[in-house]
Amino acid sequence: MSVRYSPSITPYLAEELPPYIKAELNRVSSSVNDLADGHIDKTHVEPSKPRTGDKRYADGSDWNPGQGEGLYFYDGTEWIPYGNSSSGVGDFGQFADMTVQSCTTVNTATPITWGLTGDTKGISVDDTITSRINFTHSGTYYMDFSCLLHSKSSSSKEIWVFPRINGVDVTNSGIHHTLSANNHKRTLSKAGIFSINAGDYLEAVMAVDDLDMDLNYEAATAFAPATPSATLSIKQIGG
Repeated sequence: MSVRYSPSITPYLAEELPPYIKAELNRVSSSVNDLADGHIDKTHVEPSKPRTGDKRYADGSDWNPGQGEGLYFYDGTEWIPYGNSSSGVGDFGQFADMTVQSCTTVNTATPITWGLTGDTKGISVDDTITSRINFTHSGTYYMDFSCLLHSKSSSSKEIWVFPRINGVDVTNSGIHHTLSANNHKRTLSKAGIFSINAGDYLEAVMAVDDLDMDLNYEAATAFAPATPSATLSIKQIGG
């Protein structure tokens, strides 16, 4: 266990100095070795006067700075969790789909499904409802979505794409686009920052006014890799 060093009272008798010096050196050695080993004791009480740059390992119960047990640093205003398995900071996910996705009814919200999972930590596709992206930890997340639109006729047609959290549309978050040329393809993308609670799920949803609009994928060629019909990248950027 690391110990904050404070010198003991110096003895008056000369014969007590050698054991005193030895004991003090042992205490100094213990503190310095803990620092060298990178050890930080678990803290149960929030420091009353933290300084910018201070680090603490919160126990998560007696003192919970916001993300449970884990390592935090003080940025001058608040305690910020380091990336670790208990806090979730540093969670990420990469998802895609390699199928054609289409709506069955016009002007009806249809969730986009995810059939391909890349590197992930703390974020996953639901085992049963594959349009849902599940989150293990609360936090602030940066999300980047893209899809490959495809027009199957020469009539003008419109598509709306927007996110939902726990089945509820996210306010002021939609993308709206129009295609008209037959077999015209175009990549549509949008990024945003979202506040997520542990156990929440996210969906990307689309709606069209003409069933001749879909999300298309492109098979690999001799000169280029395959193009997914939809991709979603997620990275946690805060607790």
